[in-house]
Amino acid sequence: MSNLGALSSLQYVAGDSLLHRLDPRSKYGFAISYLVTLVSSNSLITSWIGMVIVISSYLLSGFHLLMVWRNLRGIIVVLFILGSIQASLNGIEAAALVTLKVLSFFLMITLMLSTTPPEKQIEGLRKLLSPVRRLGINTETFVFMFTVAVIYMPLLLEDTMRIMQAQRVRGLRNGRWNIARRGKDMFLLLIPVLLMILRRAERLSEAMESRCYQPGCERTGYVQLKIAKHDIIVLILAILLPFILLYPI
Repeated sequence: MSNLGALSSLQYVAGDSLLHRLDPRSKYGFAISYLVTLVSSNSLITSWIGMVIVISSYLLSGFHLLMVWRNLRGIIVVLFILGSIQASLNGIEAAALVTLKVLSFFLMITLMLSTTPPEKQIEGLRKLLSPVRRLGINTETFVFMFTVAVIYMPLLLEDTMRIMQAQRVRGLRNGRWNIARRGKDMFLLLIPVLLMILRRAERLSEAMESRCYQPGCERTGYVQLKIAKHDIIVLILAILLPFILLYPI
């Protein structure tokens, strides 16, 4: 992973753990159930249990907690701001509740993206949205947009890191505590990144035209997904999770 903080967590990390072998549809189902339960609950105990669940899932994935901490550094400022606002308005307990919810939400999303290859993410989303097409809703456009975002996000991160390294080699120093200097540095970084995005978008459009891409047409999947026994267990846990966490509270 790169060292771009929270954005680096969006990249897939290869592995052979149980979470890596799960079908993406079962991961989507459990993640949705987990996030709905998290949002629906106003109990601090439930939020702590949710945090334990997501940390245990990280341990099952084989990721080191040090890597998790490196990825969390990108949202520490956001957590501090949200916690401070809630503490001033509703007290310490409300601040802890919001902080745990945001942290659990971030960890669950990044865990799903880090343990699922992009091609399986896309195919799983396409399979899940296939029943919606019977209602006359065109889901292929959404899946295509998601495909482009998933594939090009790591490339964008690599381009950004390459530009930052080139600027450091040329003598650019980040102004950590100088707000005006910091804004100037971000502007100098934004221009080449924007040009790189436009260049990649132009190449993508040319590649799509050369392959006679037509929006809305039925697409076939290279990756064939299969539901296994452990996927069924995960889906059962996803169904039971709201009742287990919300009912006793």
